[in-house]
Amino acid sequence: MNRNSLFRLAGWSGYVSAAATIIGAVTLVIFFSVGDPFGIMNDISSVIIGLTGIIILFAMYQLHRSVAPVMSLVAFIVGALAMLTAAVVQSLLVINGTNFGMIVTVSFGLYGLSLIAYGYLTVVNETLPRRLGWWGIVAGIGYVLVITGFILGGENHPLTYIGGLASVIAYPTWAIWLGRVLLKSN
Repeated sequence: MNRNSLFRLAGWSGYVSAAATIIGAVTLVIFFSVGDPFGIMNDISSVIIGLTGIIILFAMYQLHRSVAPVMSLVAFIVGALAMLTAAVVQSLLVINGTNFGMIVTVSFGLYGLSLIAYGYLTVVNETLPRRLGWWGIVAGIGYVLVITGFILGGENHPLTYIGGLASVIAYPTWAIWLGRVLLKSN
């Protein structure tokens, strides 16, 4: 796959990932209020976020590997393995009801670390608009706060709520903006 095709795919993946994040957040709230089928819809959204996230991370790696080869590779490997894990585990939940909730939470936290790393690289190297890099950092911090809240006190911990709110606002904003930038560059 050439670089233009990758960036085009990653651009569209940004849009899909943003939509899946918003749908996932809405269906999660409804699930906690009324139950299924909204839980399954949220789980499917997580699978989509996981798969599109891998594509986005690969494009970010390609964009940053010449300016920061080690950091970019580590961020890609950690984030891609985390998103692959989240997609597989959530697929198992959808298919046969096997629940590994903490694994998915940790996976999204690791994805958040990758977003922070790529946001930092964007800000420092100006490979993309700097404000876009800052939005990526905020989205990544949101995901990290979610995992921190879960570890410290579960789904009702204040950090879980703060991180969830930050990631649900910042991540779709970042992903849509990234999608626009990548699609315009082709």
